[in-house]
Amino acid sequence: MIIVYSSSDSYAEIAGISILSLFENNKDADEIIIYIVDNGIAADNKRKLLGVASQFGRMLHFLTPPDIQAMVGIQLTIAKWNISTYYRLFLCSILPRQIERVIFLDGDTIVRGSLGPLWDLDLGDCSVAAVDDTRSDYYKLELGLKASDTYTNSGVMVIDMTKWRQEDVQQQFIDELMKGRGNIPYVDQGVLNAVLSKQKKVMVLPPKYNAMTFLFYFSYSDLLRFRRPSSPYLTEAEYNEAVISPIVVHFFPCFMAGTRPWHENDTHKFTPEYCAYKALSPWKEMPYRPDNRKTYQKAGLWVCKHMPKGLMLFCVSLLHARVMPMMRIIKKQWETLSRIKTSISIHAAGEQHV
Repeated sequence: MIIVYSSSDSYAEIAGISILSLFENNKDADEIIIYIVDNGIAADNKRKLLGVASQFGRMLHFLTPPDIQAMVGIQLTIAKWNISTYYRLFLCSILPRQIERVIFLDGDTIVRGSLGPLWDLDLGDCSVAAVDDTRSDYYKLELGLKASDTYTNSGVMVIDMTKWRQEDVQQQFIDELMKGRGNIPYVDQGVLNAVLSKQKKVMVLPPKYNAMTFLFYFSYSDLLRFRRPSSPYLTEAEYNEAVISPIVVHFFPCFMAGTRPWHENDTHKFTPEYCAYKALSPWKEMPYRPDNRKTYQKAGLWVCKHMPKGLMLFCVSLLHARVMPMMRIIKKQWETLSRIKTSISIHAAGEQHV
């Protein structure tokens, strides 16, 4: 198996714990090769990462990413994210050409079971397999997708690199970034869905392969009320399996959680497992990070936990599934209209000058 991570130095410890969990629960795999796209990982953390691989008799390589903003030719919006989140869009330029298939994992995961079934998965005509992110139609509308199209999370993906090269998918990603002037909702994930979902190139995986934090805070019916997907690609049985026995736990940010396992006093269901892997790692002496949430964030969580559940679901659903995406759509349309007006004004001024 070939597994790809992308990490900055501040995330190296978290990715390293994910890698250790992967090795620990895939000891029967004949071969595991790890590639880490290196966004400034310090020498000491590189030494520790290599030590984890050596401990399990596995190979680990660091790859230097290209200047992707120069490749695109425009400034990419980063916001609260890190530039490394975009690297998965440029794997055709980053990975050795002989690599035909990879499993991409976000660093904020732990692997609790075999990834063999993912590695052996028949993708058919698809070039990517990923887990549905249960988003409302408005998220799809932002990207020019139909309600019936998939919208998947990019934290765990099986990628057919051969198809990506043959179909020049990287250039399609660049074209999408340019069309959005470097500002696509949910950064790399928005680009991946806008390009590949539209082409029916995404196979939907069971959620046990990317059990995101929100699954552990909502029942199946409450999740559908909260996120309002018109075409949910997960059944209640699949949901229950993901909650009870996930293969990959993805500590994706969630307003109901507040913190994540590397923070002090985190309460995620699988935080004890994360802590157990940390205790086995070269970072075992590293202190847990402080809860650095703003006061308004803590207050918002308190309100959500203490208001009647039905009212809470209605309010957060209205905000998350309707208001926020609609505000982005309106803002985008306004910016487009402003650019058109500016272009007309410049053209008119030029004609008057002549």
